[in-house]
Formats: sequence, C-alpha cells, structure tokens
Amino acid sequence: MGALKEMAEGKGTTPSGGRSMADTLKSQWGRIEAVMPKHMSSERLFQMAVSTINHDPKLGQCDIVTILSCLMKCSALGLEPSSVDGLGRAYILPFNNKKARRMEATFILGYKGMLDLARRSGEIADISARAVYEGDEFDYEFGLDERCRHVPRADRRTPDALTHVYCVCRFKDGGHYLEVMTKAEVEAVRKRSKAKDSGPWATDYEAMAKKTVVRRAFPYLPVSVEAQMGAASDETSGGYEGTLPQLDVTPLEVAPEAAGPAEGESPDEGPEEPESPPESEPGAPRRAVCRSCGNVFELEEGQSAKDVKFLCCPNPDYAEES
Repeated sequence: MGALKEMAEGKGTTPSGGRSMADTLKSQWGRIEAVMPKHMSSERLFQMAVSTINHDPKLGQCDIVTILSCLMKCSALGLEPSSVDGLGRAYILPFNNKKARRMEATFILGYKGMLDLARRSGEIADISARAVYEGDEFDYEFGLDERCRHVPRADRRTPDALTHVYCVCRFKDGGHYLEVMTKAEVEAVRKRSKAKDSGPWATDYEAMAKKTVVRRAFPYLPVSVEAQMGAASDETSGGYEGTLPQLDVTPLEVAPEAAGPAEGESPDEGPEEPESPPESEPGAPRRAVCRSCGNVFELEEGQSAKDVKFLCCPNPDYAEES
C-alpha cells in the first residue's frame, strides 16, 4: 500500500515528545480493516484517514484512541470521512473536552451517510428528506389518511427562512413512513450538539437539518442493527459498540531530558525538587478507560476502575488511566 509506505517512513503528525501518530495508526490499521465491509477499499479509507488528519491540524492534538474509534466507526459502517471530499457521509472533528482536559476526535454522521445506512436494508424502495422555507406551499396531515404536499418556491433560500424539514420513506411492500420536524425542533437538537456552532452545522445547515429528521425516523424504518447502532453512536468519541476490538495502543514515549546543567545553573547545584505527577495533585481528574471500546469515564474521589458500573459496550473491561 502506497499510503502505508509513507506511514512506515514516519510521515504524519508527531505529538511533542512522543512517537508519530502515523506509526500508531499504521500499527492499528489491521484491526480497523478487519471490520470493513467488502464494498470498501482499505487503501482508499487509509488515504482518506491520513488526509483528514492532515486537513485539520487540531486532529493531531486529539487523544489517539478517540481518532482510532472514529475511524473504526467509519470502517464498520462503510462510510468514508467527508472532511476532504465534502460528500457529507461522515465527519471526524476535533473538540476540546474541558472536563477531561484533552482534545478528542468526534464522529458525526452526515445526511448522505444516514441515507446510505437506511437504503442498505434492501426493504426500502425510496427515502428522501427535504427542507421547507418561507413562501413554500406546505401542508401535511397524520392519521388514517396521512398525506404531505410541498410546492417549493424558486427564490434563493437561507437557513434563517427554513420552517420545516420532513422525511418520506416508501417501503417495497407498499407502505410508507412520514416524519416532520419544525425549525424549533431542529434548533433544539442543534443546541445539544457538540458542533452546534462549527463543522457541518455551520457550513451545511440544511443538510444537517435533513439528517436530523431522518435520524428521528430511524427507529420506525426497517434498517439493520448495525445501522441503528451507527445512528446511536453519532457525535460520540467512544468505540463503536459491539464491533470495536480492544485497541492495543502503546503509551507515547516521553523524550528524555538533555544531560548536563541548564543554562545559568551552577554545576554544583542539586536538581530541583520534582513536581508531583498530575494524578497526585489535589483535584486532578482520575479516569477509567474501557479497554474494549475506548470510552473514558471520570472517577470520583475514592473510586477505582473496578467500581465503574457503566455499560458502554457488550464486554466492558475497565482500567484506570496511568
């Protein structure tokens, strides 16, 4: 693989004082490739992953486990990250987790990714989502005689003028499903999002609004369990539940300090008193990480990893971060 050759030569983001992120990605690629569907190209996804990380320098500052988890989700769902090609299937975006005091990569499903997941069931004849704007003729009714009529106007439209989004799904057996959301309902979802003021919500509002209504319809559509789990894992940095194997991530090596006295320091002076490690500082957060899926949980005072009761995946295995 050409991309793998570049990784082997050490190209890629290197955390300060640590080993190359490229080396870690290369060492874990076999696990990511193992859950990849047959229609997906391992070489292409690898190149897209490298391009995505290089496209946004902040991803190079993210916790490597969260990046691997996001790529694992892309692989398992058969969706390529859209940060580079802009096709809107899936996004890997960096976010500052202030509570955990670290940068994390977060997986965000795109509008076209949701539609792809729905169509793969083989039981859907057609599915579409549309946006309604001020001035459009729009009327719908639920009940025994469910109906929907939308006649859009030809004028240029802006996110401020959006009033509704709706999803119509027709099944191969002749049935159908209709879901409608108002602008206020879409905004309520956006405000709960990590990327409410950035990423696709800022650049592709209409597409994200359409994805929101498709996602609301998902529980009522004949889609696979994998698709349901993929939708549930939207906007998370943890592992893809039920699919992610244990990630064998070697801790980054700390660069040794240069020998000899520092500039301006007398050779006869002894070394300064070492600082206490972060975990021993009062109030410093202690965390437990699930070695099966990569999810991280903050521990309370006096609590150990054995006390964690969260069920983040089918086979949780918690250990305290060192």
